[in-house]
Amino acid sequence: MKDLTIIPPIGELLGREHVKIEKGHVIHKYNLDNRFANRNNMITGGILSTALDMLCGHALHTMHDNKHATIELKTIFLAPASPGIFLGEGNVIKIGKSIGFAESKICDDNKEEVAAASATFRIFSQK
Repeated sequence: MKDLTIIPPIGELLGREHVKIEKGHVIHKYNLDNRFANRNNMITGGILSTALDMLCGHALHTMHDNKHATIELKTIFLAPASPGIFLGEGNVIKIGKSIGFAESKICDDNKEEVAAASATFRIFSQK
């Protein structure tokens, strides 16, 4: 079984911390500071999409040991996100032999949902 507590370099860059890791479900904390802000001092959508993709992917990794890759990521932005601490949640919706589906959301430190995503993953047969 993979070590699900390893934080990849991109996660370290985004200040990711694991809050909860269980089968089909993860919660991450992110520290998104001014380095990730645009000229209006709001976190850019690409950074939020990256966090949402990691949440979906990490949740999927709790269900299998094989490599997988994102096929599609649909992100919706619900509110402006000022730099700060964010809490994200990822959940597996369904998993098959070669395809997996997950969703995620991320909230600011006021518990306001700022973005959400759904993702489709290709699961490879080799590990």
